[in-house]
Amino acid sequence: MEWWLLTFFISAILSLFMPIVPEFSLLLTILLISLLLIVINKFRLMAIAVFAMVWILLAGNQYQQSLEKNDIELAQLHKKVQLIQGEVSNIVHTKSGNSRFNFLISHWQGREINEKFTVRLTWKGAVQPLLQGQIWQLAVKLKPAHGLANVGGFNYQVWLRQQQIVATGYVKPDKKSKTLIKTKKRNILLDEQTSWRQTLYQKLTVILDEEPLGALILALGFGERGKLTPDHWQVLSATATQHLIAISGLHIGIVAFASLVFIRMLIRLLPLSLLMTKHWQLKLMQINLSYIAVLCSCFMAWYYAYLAGFSIPTVRALVMLLLFWSLRFLNIRVNLLRWFLLAIVIILLVWPLSLLSASFWLSISALVIIFSTFSRFSMHKSEFEETTKLPSLLIFEKEPDTALKKQWRNLKSRSWLWIKTLVVMQFALTMAMLPIAASLSYQLPLAAFLANIVAVPLMSITVIPLTLLAVIALPFSTWLSHCFADFALVSLSYVWHWLTYLANAKWAMVAISYQQIQVMLFFFAFIALALFFRLSKMKFIATLSLFLISISFDYFSAHQHKEWQLSVLDVGHGLAIVIEKNNHVFIYDTGASYPSGFNMADAALLPYLKHKGYQSIDGVMISHNDNDHAGGLRHLREKIAIDLVIANDINLNPDQHCLSGQRFDWQGLNFEMLSPMQAIGDKNDDSCVLTISDGIHRVLLPGDISIKQERRLLNVAGMDNKLSSDLLIAPHHGSKSSSSRRFLSAVSPRYVVFSAGYLNQWHMPSKEILTRYNAFDITTFNTAEVGMVTFKFSQINTADNLTNNNVGVTVEGVNVEGSKVVEKIKGKIEIINYREDIRPYWFGN
Repeated sequence: MEWWLLTFFISAILSLFMPIVPEFSLLLTILLISLLLIVINKFRLMAIAVFAMVWILLAGNQYQQSLEKNDIELAQLHKKVQLIQGEVSNIVHTKSGNSRFNFLISHWQGREINEKFTVRLTWKGAVQPLLQGQIWQLAVKLKPAHGLANVGGFNYQVWLRQQQIVATGYVKPDKKSKTLIKTKKRNILLDEQTSWRQTLYQKLTVILDEEPLGALILALGFGERGKLTPDHWQVLSATATQHLIAISGLHIGIVAFASLVFIRMLIRLLPLSLLMTKHWQLKLMQINLSYIAVLCSCFMAWYYAYLAGFSIPTVRALVMLLLFWSLRFLNIRVNLLRWFLLAIVIILLVWPLSLLSASFWLSISALVIIFSTFSRFSMHKSEFEETTKLPSLLIFEKEPDTALKKQWRNLKSRSWLWIKTLVVMQFALTMAMLPIAASLSYQLPLAAFLANIVAVPLMSITVIPLTLLAVIALPFSTWLSHCFADFALVSLSYVWHWLTYLANAKWAMVAISYQQIQVMLFFFAFIALALFFRLSKMKFIATLSLFLISISFDYFSAHQHKEWQLSVLDVGHGLAIVIEKNNHVFIYDTGASYPSGFNMADAALLPYLKHKGYQSIDGVMISHNDNDHAGGLRHLREKIAIDLVIANDINLNPDQHCLSGQRFDWQGLNFEMLSPMQAIGDKNDDSCVLTISDGIHRVLLPGDISIKQERRLLNVAGMDNKLSSDLLIAPHHGSKSSSSRRFLSAVSPRYVVFSAGYLNQWHMPSKEILTRYNAFDITTFNTAEVGMVTFKFSQINTADNLTNNNVGVTVEGVNVEGSKVVEKIKGKIEIINYREDIRPYWFGN
């Protein structure tokens, strides 16, 4: 049976590598055929594999068809304001006047829809607090679920899909009437009844008001982390203890175990003979009291999962717990592997898109590590007795062991066994999870073991149970709940002091690139295999040497090519370009920054730089001071060292200005500025127009210049053929005000990139401009459609004929014998975009 379950799991994973989701009718037909083969026991293993793949793809198909099933046209979704009705489905936090919430739609434009679906909305300046459970009518502007697509960055689109969120948008506020006649309100609260979870959350929020660690208690009690500050996250990230405040299997397990022990003790200690009549005592004797304890334990686990909003980690843990007790009650004996695989299959059958959740893989990895370590390093009781045996005093050597001494020895042995198991498990878990933890923030938390070995037991024994008791006591006694919350805060304060101390240590965090994470992951996997398969020392050393040699060869060979690359990041409506050569980086524009605090430096630029392992930036050039080009500079300066800032707006505190005629060399590349004539930088036509050349290839970065400035460039730079380029970043994101025919003719690019927002309100790039570029036979890329685009430029000395994909120049020289040599330097341009080449999978596009 294990093979069947494992086949299902692996096949489900393989379904994620499909580029598209097939049609529903085809998937349904294949599903029915595979089910038939499973029932008649023909090609069962293959049928299970096909069934698993189709099951996941069917879930993806149903998600993609959510709007169509409700007769909502996808193409028209963003073009007008929609009037919807539905329920606020999560606890809402307001930051900088913006409330973000999930909204379960039941009515669309006044009609009841066929199948409810969820959208994620932002409401700036909401008329009143939004609470979970409320029913609202709202006027909204929506777009299909979409997210930025950059290497190293958070994939918001995958997160939306995993959360079953079909669209995102914002609430259109009611217009204030300038006359005495009242305007009709569209945003109306229809039912103010809130959920039980929201009621408890509000009560506990009042109790914890103004407590520095109150946000952590709320996160532990309700899984809501909206009140956590950047300082909280810094400490948790530096110590790799984020899992402690994300309600998951650990928390559900603690609550289930604690409630089981408590109920069993209560049953044993209660004087049932005094509390019940003989009739009820006889009936109770016929019932196995352990069932009552187990049922109470499962109920408490379910209640805690409800308080956490039935998040995927809590539901997953709940399924595993209920499966365990169900098998026990039915007297079905299964080994640990079968139980584990059976729980995974049940989860995927009920929630197929769990596969897209990072928490799913984190918990699966943690459980595999725990089970593997336990099976490999578990020791017999006799071994621990020998380990913990102490020298006896001479006067007691000949005395026989009493029952008290035996109990003491057993207790001592068990305590030592528990401590040793905890240390071994935590060490194995910390070491094995280090690469995974590093991949989340590109920082290696070296203090993870010291933090978790103290925090996990203390949180498990004190803080988590006390927090749950505080929530349970809320409906009955605010005073009692306050007491439990105070005790939880006191316990948490000791843990937090320890975590803060470790987080502030200079050695606690080490920056690490994606390539280094891969090396570390392979190295740890190799160590694990060597331990579990008991490789001999010679085999171990030989295999490790080959591994290190292959890595060194790959590293040095990767740096022998004389190449450089330019990446246009996906930053919505804005611009951010990263130029890289010889492990150095230069940036042109930094994307936007918004009042909510969200900015493209943190969302796109810094994750990409961390992914590549850059610790500093050689230079940043800001074309002009529009927010969509310069907004991220402040945030970039706060997070990473920048050697040089070139900008014309003095408010950006530049190190030097960008003026026409200036030029400089950087890593063998020539940077030449063609505009502006004066350092102003506050208008589109003041954009710093830059060309980058390696002697063969040339790139033109024109900022947001208009046709007027294009004409000036044609008169000044066009005469010297300085505008001719292989790659052009479209002026002003493809606006009608730019990209004149004369300009395109002079530049004559092979490729152009439009850095534009998805379904942006300005409709950039315009259809007219796209038609114009196509007329010049220019290959176009739009970051809103393909995500980040990378151009890799390389040059090879060769006498071969140039292909259509290459460019080249002819160089004359003299060889050693004095003969004249004519050599062609071939230039090659390799183009990679995120959605088609890096992540060409159905769940991300």
